[in-house]
Amino acid sequence: MSAPPAPASSGLLPGWLGRLLKPGADGQRPLWHVLHPARWPLLLACLLVILAALVGLLGSSSTTQGGLTIVQAWAIRSAAPVFPEGTAAQRIELPHTWERGLRDELPMWYRMEFEVPRGGFGPGMPAAYLARVCAQYTVRLNGQYIASRGADPEPRATDCHEPALIDLPPGLLRERGNLLDIQVRALPVRKVASHERAGALSEVRIGAHPALEAERARARALQLGLPLALLALSGVIGAAALVLAVTSKLPYLAYFGAAALGWSVLCALLLGVDLPLPALGVEIVITVLTPPVAVAAILFLLRSCGLRIDWLESSLALQCLFVLLGLAVALPERVYTVAQPWAVILVVELVAALGVFLHRAWHMSRTDFRLATASAGSGALVLAGEWLLSPGPLLLPGKLAISVSVLVMFAGMVWRLQQVQRSALEAAEQARTAAEKRMQEVSTDMEQNYDRMAELRVEQVTAKERKRIAADLHDDLGAKLLTIVHTSESDRISTLAREALEEMRLSVRGLTGKAVQLGDAIGDWRSEIMMRLSQGGVELAWDTPDELLMSERAMSARAYVQTTRILREAVSNVLKHSGASHCQISIRQDHNDFELTIADNGKGIPMEMDGKLDRGHGMSTMKGRAKQLQGQCLVESGPGYGTTIRLTLPL
Repeated sequence: MSAPPAPASSGLLPGWLGRLLKPGADGQRPLWHVLHPARWPLLLACLLVILAALVGLLGSSSTTQGGLTIVQAWAIRSAAPVFPEGTAAQRIELPHTWERGLRDELPMWYRMEFEVPRGGFGPGMPAAYLARVCAQYTVRLNGQYIASRGADPEPRATDCHEPALIDLPPGLLRERGNLLDIQVRALPVRKVASHERAGALSEVRIGAHPALEAERARARALQLGLPLALLALSGVIGAAALVLAVTSKLPYLAYFGAAALGWSVLCALLLGVDLPLPALGVEIVITVLTPPVAVAAILFLLRSCGLRIDWLESSLALQCLFVLLGLAVALPERVYTVAQPWAVILVVELVAALGVFLHRAWHMSRTDFRLATASAGSGALVLAGEWLLSPGPLLLPGKLAISVSVLVMFAGMVWRLQQVQRSALEAAEQARTAAEKRMQEVSTDMEQNYDRMAELRVEQVTAKERKRIAADLHDDLGAKLLTIVHTSESDRISTLAREALEEMRLSVRGLTGKAVQLGDAIGDWRSEIMMRLSQGGVELAWDTPDELLMSERAMSARAYVQTTRILREAVSNVLKHSGASHCQISIRQDHNDFELTIADNGKGIPMEMDGKLDRGHGMSTMKGRAKQLQGQCLVESGPGYGTTIRLTLPL
């Protein structure tokens, strides 16, 4: 019989949502598994790439209705307030970057010619859009001044990533032969730390102001807004990593925090954040700051995978000093000559350190390997997006990629530390439970030891008291009985006194608690029994192995006393009740058991006593004594067959 179909929904969840959140019938993982928090850094990187692609495509696909793009211009170096007429200008292609060959520090004049289209530039005031102009500029239309940026006498690379939008007054426009002159004042390549900070002018687009304003807003968000937001996040991450380094006592987190903070400061300077220093001083700060940031990143990768090579770390630290020495020699004309080669060297070292980290993480910790791979992979994807999606100056490659890598790495490290902390808490909880259990066991042992100590104390006091009583009996009662034995004129009284003396001595031995060697005990028993049976006219056959007589095994004083009394009671029965002429006593040792057998050839126990052995002949007393010693006493008898008593005691 087939099962009924599953309901389309469960509880308050719609059917399609339940299918997304629950595993499928084929065992496939649900969609929420892909959105697990451990995968958020990679998903964030993919989202950034998609966002950059969409913004880049929108930016590149947008065209100004009725507008035009100027890609050629006449260029000439001149500090004149207007474009120098009658001089030999050079025809160039836009965008134009001041290369190393341009050693002259004079401003660069660009002249562009354009015509107003027949339908105009569209609704709104005409405007000229410069996607990138580095750094200060002055704009003239048909010889008339219309706009400028930056008034410092010394050029500063502070607005190289800020797009410019310049309104073109309609009253100055002519249908034909319009001249747009742009003077750019900037630093040459040799005096900057990065070629992106040297003088440059992008293509010039002329169109309606509303459309160009929207394009400028998109470009500004992508060139400045998004990078600066990521840099601010990177700075916060660096500060958080430094705090974690202190609280978690993990030194490599301090290197990560220093690298993240240094990167955010370095890129902020590269993006145009100005310092209250001369222009050359800002370039020196950028050049000097780059090696410590890279060295901190390299040390983070090495320390986090367990590598600490003193000579390598010393050489990395010396590189910072070499950069300073190089700048001291090259200033003020060769800043780029020092900064660019060292930047390449540091990038190669950083890539090598990343390779070492991945190699060791693959063999030591696959979790850390996946974390580093996700960080490097997300950075590579963003870098590829920066290169491929915007071939022009819209995106400057590298500004977003490393920041995204820092974000992914930190998110992964926080997740990793959370896992480690959870494992440590679980281990601590298990240790606490084990400690509580151990404490309980120790408490129980202490209570048991206390009880044993109390028992031992009682036993010690009891033994001391027994010894005192034994001494009193031996000194007082023994002396008096011995006097009666020697002074009494009555044989009966003398005999009774002697028996009492022997019984007292046996009791005293039991009270002292001194163990008796088995060989000595057997000798005492044989001597006493042989004397008693010979006086009663009973023949004795004594059977004891020689090794038992030579044995060093000891019998406790209590066992010796009780066994002696049982043996005396049995011999008394032979003499008084059995009428036997022969008695055989054998002693054996079986492992840890002591076996004593007493057999006679007497008349045995009468029939009327059958089932009542414990009521006569001292049998109950003998069995009681054996039971006190954790042993047993068995009696075998029959009329005309004699009596056999078997005593078994543990040694």
